[in-house]
Amino acid sequence: MRKFSIEMLPAREGDCLWVEYGELSNPSRLLIDGGTSETYQEVSRRIKELKTPKVHFDLLIITHVDADHVGGVIELLKGQKIDVSFDDIWFNGYRHLPGALESFGPVQGETISTTIDEKKMPWNMKFKGRSVSVTQEGDLPSTTLAGGMKLTLLSPYSQQLTELRPVWQEECRKAGIDPSQPTPQAVPEQTEGLETFGPLDIEALATTKFEGDKSVANGSSIAVLAEYGGKKALLAGDAYPEKLAESIARLKGSQESKLKLNSFKLPHHGSKHNINQQLLQKIMCDRYLVSTNGNIHKHPDREAIARIIKFGSLKVELIFNYQNQFTQVWDDIHQKQKHGYSTIYPDSKKMGKIVNL
Repeated sequence: MRKFSIEMLPAREGDCLWVEYGELSNPSRLLIDGGTSETYQEVSRRIKELKTPKVHFDLLIITHVDADHVGGVIELLKGQKIDVSFDDIWFNGYRHLPGALESFGPVQGETISTTIDEKKMPWNMKFKGRSVSVTQEGDLPSTTLAGGMKLTLLSPYSQQLTELRPVWQEECRKAGIDPSQPTPQAVPEQTEGLETFGPLDIEALATTKFEGDKSVANGSSIAVLAEYGGKKALLAGDAYPEKLAESIARLKGSQESKLKLNSFKLPHHGSKHNINQQLLQKIMCDRYLVSTNGNIHKHPDREAIARIIKFGSLKVELIFNYQNQFTQVWDDIHQKQKHGYSTIYPDSKKMGKIVNL
């Protein structure tokens, strides 16, 4: 009997996806991001549950350099306490940004780059050591992992990597990093103001004017279409919705057809800047996965979830890996009956959620 599951580990405000596929008794594994630095404890716990001296993953994808995605990866790669191995690691370091001449980058990105280099780990092997990116023309890059899962790259495009370069340089300068001798340091947590929430009016929220994500780091995010056993999942990192829609149109070869999905892990934790009608109209999907505890940025945004309910399928199912004030608001029986959607939360006080496709 075969499986294809996506586990959203409790990564606080971040992402850490543990994907298993293949034979139930001996599945293959894919790890996407590591959440915040505190998430390492969850990754460690999950690995120890396997009760094996060494754990192997077909692939590690580090979608982009944001503290809520890479914090837990750093300790994992250092490998002081847990023995893990990977067939390949997909990660765009400074050297992969168009026009880059030196091998340095923002603090956490440089920590990852240095660790991969020092341990001689496989790095962007599928892309012959070059950037993990989509070109404007030709077929979208795709590969089949050793366990039989097919991955098709949807983001980032070369333009987004180019735009990241000057930002990366500036972060190095602010951290006092010497480009010739980078020294990793801790990154301070970013905060932003609290939002004021009004009544839950799904129609009004869904039709608010869309303003796209302007974060160049998010634009550089790796997003993939994962296919196994006839099932498909879109794992979007923090990617721009416009670029996801563009790639999906190229993937299908027609602007008219929709991509049928069994699950869609929302980009940027359900931010209103990363979900729009254009993207939702390119797909046909019932299950939408949200990874965040709402800390710092108060995700998921109500506008994003409302757009999914209004412009998604007729039978929307919202799946959260945390149950709190930002997710619980959608567990409203009157809104569910009126708009025809359902919600799924963690099974107990222990956060995190496994989704079986």
